[in-house]
Amino acid sequence: RLPMLNAIKIPDGINDTHVRNTLLNEFNIEIGGGLGSLSGKIWRIGLMGETARKENIEKLITAFNKILN
Repeated sequence: RLPMLNAIKIPDGINDTHVRNTLLNEFNIEIGGGLGSLSGKIWRIGLMGETARKENIEKLITAFNKILN
């Protein structure tokens, strides 16, 4: 547990690697995957510095909407 990270449960049927690769390659956004027993089950999203700015949060939400819908 880290206060500067949000752990988000990956919805059923969503491919973790595909989403993270698309975020990185198409939107220049990098998020972490789960580690150990949480691998493929959660995304780890940082909340420090530049990533905590409103514009970047909106960019991530917009990218998730495009990928997941």
